Amino acid sequence: MSYTNLNLNAAKHGLSTLIVAAALSISVSAALASNMEKVDIVTEGIDLNPIYVNANANGYTGSENKSHKYMVRVFAKAKGQNRVWRVSIYGIGKGVALFSKNVGKSEGWAVYGKSHEVHAKPSSLSWLTTPKTACDNMLKEKVSGGMSKTDVLKNDRKTMAAAFVAFSASADSKAHNKKNHHPTIDGTALHNDNVVYKVPVVCRASL
Repeated sequence: MSYTNLNLNAAKHGLSTLIVAAALSISVSAALASNMEKVDIVTEGIDLNPIYVNANANGYTGSENKSHKYMVRVFAKAKGQNRVWRVSIYGIGKGVALFSKNVGKSEGWAVYGKSHEVHAKPSSLSWLTTPKTACDNMLKEKVSGGMSKTDVLKNDRKTMAAAFVAFSASADSKAHNKKNHHPTIDGTALHNDNVVYKVPVVCRASL
């Protein structure tokens, strides 16, 4: 059975979150862009191992909080004679980095571009459509199409969720980077971008 696409209701449900996330990235990067020319993150494939959502006779109850793999390509380019000195991949609003690197006492990178594979539990990310919501939406679609809830819950079913994965970078002068000392607002500003990452989900049969 193939994975279903995110439906319109799921997209509408998460639209406000998407707008806020995008606005944060745009406003921070635009307002404090004196040291940074570009920051970008894109997906590089999908982990085919799904996130599992449990169920009982009443419906879907919640996802297992096990790590899932996210493959991304990140890019940061400093402006002028500045150099990138700090990069981080993280879940929006979660405060915990999935990957981070600091150049220490060196000039830094004129350009930082690299593919990364990070691992995160569902609770470590913000979601456009959570795994449980994806299963709930699938159940509603099946029932609307004429199936009974009992029949839907008899079998494992597949769908897709969508998580936000974010990237940030900071740039400063070579002199400040060499000292590992960043005394200016521009030198410590976080320039952000984020991507919506599709995640396979298996909605388990009820026990």
